[in-house]
Amino acid sequence: MNDLQPLRDFRSEVPEMADVTRAERAFVTAMRASAPRPRSHRPLIFAAGLATAAAAVAVAVMMTSAPTPTPRVAGGSLPAAGSSAPPAVKIRPVSVAELLDLAAAAPGAINPGPGQFVVTESLMSDMAELGEGGRFLYAMKVTTWVASDNSKPGVSRTEQLEPRPYPGQPLPADLPKAGSVDVRVLCPVKGDVTRRDYAYYGTLPADAQGMLKVFARFPGGGADKNHYLWKAGIELAAAPMPAAQHAAVFQALKLIPGATLVGDAQDTAGRTGTAVGRVGPDGWRRDLIFDPVTFAFLGSRTVNESGAQVGGTAQLSVTVADTAPAAQPGPKQEGC
Repeated sequence: MNDLQPLRDFRSEVPEMADVTRAERAFVTAMRASAPRPRSHRPLIFAAGLATAAAAVAVAVMMTSAPTPTPRVAGGSLPAAGSSAPPAVKIRPVSVAELLDLAAAAPGAINPGPGQFVVTESLMSDMAELGEGGRFLYAMKVTTWVASDNSKPGVSRTEQLEPRPYPGQPLPADLPKAGSVDVRVLCPVKGDVTRRDYAYYGTLPADAQGMLKVFARFPGGGADKNHYLWKAGIELAAAPMPAAQHAAVFQALKLIPGATLVGDAQDTAGRTGTAVGRVGPDGWRRDLIFDPVTFAFLGSRTVNESGAQVGGTAQLSVTVADTAPAAQPGPKQEGC
């Protein structure tokens, strides 16, 4: 971002801004989208009559600039202690398209080598029933080690967390105990359709229309085809894949009608982000939640017809490792 230095020089002469205008947001969106690409060091040239507006945009760009975290941690990263990095300002998207454009341009894609493992750490919560009227929300922490090229076995570790009450209902008795841990082998997948490794995701289309066709291959159907396309997009939004394919996921989501801008929303980890969602035929809304500053994907959630959150995910981190922990096949598993 060295060619933004002329803009940063305006900083001391311009008052603080709480929000930026639509034009400034568009400028920031464009700068973010172009930031990862190699650029020459040409100075930015502004007409004299636009100096004041350029200074205002400079504040927005300067305050939202941040280094790309490596390895990626969902939700972006904080400046190191003692860092002189300026505070980030939250951009408030005004449309579904703008929010998904920002998500498509968010930094943080991983790039594992052959034989390395993609390590994904997530929280998950969903509705469960225990006997008559025994609704509750189970919760667990899931960590997976998946070979980036599907060449060798990986590992899945699942830890049961404290169950949560279903909104408006007490916790039923005899719930599963928190603290139990299940570790098992993840065998390489033999069929391409069911593969979920980084190398396979890298073969998917890098354009919106092509990625939308990938959504259509996911299981599900019924009267509302777009409902199942949206659910497929939510699943792929959490998948570890190259930057071009990840951006195509969010651009494809823009093509599905019926989505609305939700605004502030909390993921399963309690982090507040900016959400976009779509109401399905069951009256429940499925949201995607993004970091309010970096617009990296944070997680998803399901909201019932009463507006209560009844499930969701939180992507805590996506990193790369050379090895996976030892594990044995589960009770009903065969060896790889």
